[in-house]
Amino acid sequence: MSDKGALLRVTRTTQGKVLVDTTGKLPGRGAYLCGKKKCLETAIKHRKLNRALRCEIPEEIVSQLQRLADDMCDNDR
Repeated sequence: MSDKGALLRVTRTTQGKVLVDTTGKLPGRGAYLCGKKKCLETAIKHRKLNRALRCEIPEEIVSQLQRLADDMCDNDR
């Protein structure tokens, strides 16, 4: 189990907008991902985020998550 602070959180707000929640405090339905690229790729490929948030994940959010995962991997080195 990972520490919540080390995870990426994606939230679907009550208005239906999907956002990357860097604070971990936005209201709405949230889903957590570890910062590993492989984990993110699997979640996108198998539509796990879509199921968890019960909506389509916009491409801009996927791109933002990929950049954040890259940054997290770079910081681990």
